[in-house]
Amino acid sequence: MNKNYAKSYPATFMLLALFIILSMTPSLAQSAINNKIAPQNQSTSDSQLGTLLYSDDFSSSKSGWEITTNGDFLAGYKKGVYHITVVPENYWGGTLAPNLNLSDLGVEVEAKKEAGPDDNVYGIWIRNQAPGSLYAFLISSDGYFEFSKKENGTWVTPSNWTKSSAIKTGDETNRLKVVARGDKFDFYDNDVLLNSYEDSSFGRGDLGLWVGTQSEGNVTIGFDNLKVWALLD
Repeated sequence: MNKNYAKSYPATFMLLALFIILSMTPSLAQSAINNKIAPQNQSTSDSQLGTLLYSDDFSSSKSGWEITTNGDFLAGYKKGVYHITVVPENYWGGTLAPNLNLSDLGVEVEAKKEAGPDDNVYGIWIRNQAPGSLYAFLISSDGYFEFSKKENGTWVTPSNWTKSSAIKTGDETNRLKVVARGDKFDFYDNDVLLNSYEDSSFGRGDLGLWVGTQSEGNVTIGFDNLKVWALLD
C-alpha cells in the first residue's frame, strides 16, 4: 500500500484559536525525528492522562466546528456525529477545533468510515501552526497507520504506512488517541499503542480532524465523542 500526500484544504489554516494554555512551550530545537517502533501490547486509560479539559459529542452545531455544505470538501453535524466528506480523489483536508491551541495534551476521538473506499485517510492533527505546519496521526479503513509531519506546507514522513491488526477495517469504529508531552508522541488505536516518536519542531498549536482520499474519491468519515485531557505531571 502506497498512500501519497495529496493537497490539503487551505481554508482551515485561517481559523483563529489562542485561548487555552496548558504548559510551557518546549524548546523549538533543530528537528530530529527518531522512529521508535513500539510493541502492540501496551495501553493507557483515561485516568492515567489527567483532567478532562474539553469534550464534544457533536450533538449540537453550536459547539463551533466548521460547517461547509458545498465544494470539494464538506463538513457538518448530522445525527450526533461530525462528518467530513472529501469529494475528489487524491485530496486531503481537515477542520480545526474551536479555541484549542495546545501544547501537551491527550486527545481521543471515535471515528469510522460512513461512505467510500477503504483505501482512505483519517485521523487527528495537533500543534497546527500557520502556514501549514503540523503533526498528524492517520489511519485507513484498510488497516494501516502513520504518524506524519507537515512543515511549511511540505509533508515530512518519518515512517511508511504500517499494517496493524489493532485497526478495525471497513465501516467499523476506531478509537484514536494521541498523547503528546513535550517532544514525545504516543499513538494509540483502540487502546493499543501503535508507535511512538520524538520531534521538537512545533511546541504548540491547534487541534483538528483530518480526512483524505487516495485513488478513489467520495470518502465520508464520521467523528464522535472527542475528548481532550490536560496531562498529569
